[in-house]
Amino acid sequence: MQLPDITLTATGSEREIKLTGFGMPVVLICHGQNTSKAALEVNKVVRLEYPDATEVAVASVIDLRSFPSMFHGMVKPELEKAYHKAAGKLPPGANPVDWVILLPDWDGAATDSLGVRDSTATAAVIVADSEGNIVGTRQGDELGVAVLELLAGLGK
Repeated sequence: MQLPDITLTATGSEREIKLTGFGMPVVLICHGQNTSKAALEVNKVVRLEYPDATEVAVASVIDLRSFPSMFHGMVKPELEKAYHKAAGKLPPGANPVDWVILLPDWDGAATDSLGVRDSTATAAVIVADSEGNIVGTRQGDELGVAVLELLAGLGK
């Protein structure tokens, strides 16, 4: 199974990110506002094992479908704040554009296309190889451990 051919706009960098266009192994963390701690956990675990953001990409797909469009103007500054907070914690010389990839999924279409349900209640991860082939999906607890197992299957 392939990653869906969907493009999302990254918060902070405003880059258009095509889910199939990373060109390296990628970890997609699907979560909502209440499950964002999973993204922090997965990022921390992955970066300990794969410290180079050009070796493995990590991106958050944030399900925001519960926010009607009239509230987007209030949510966007909060996402920007989260981006800048994460960028401020990066190692010296690290480019936030490569290290902090927050992808708002305003209508839930990307989350649904990834086959993830209820990520606002329970976060999920999808690991894909450099060609965009999905090698595994997990939802629930211990997502960092699950991601490392899936990435190990790709070889280092």
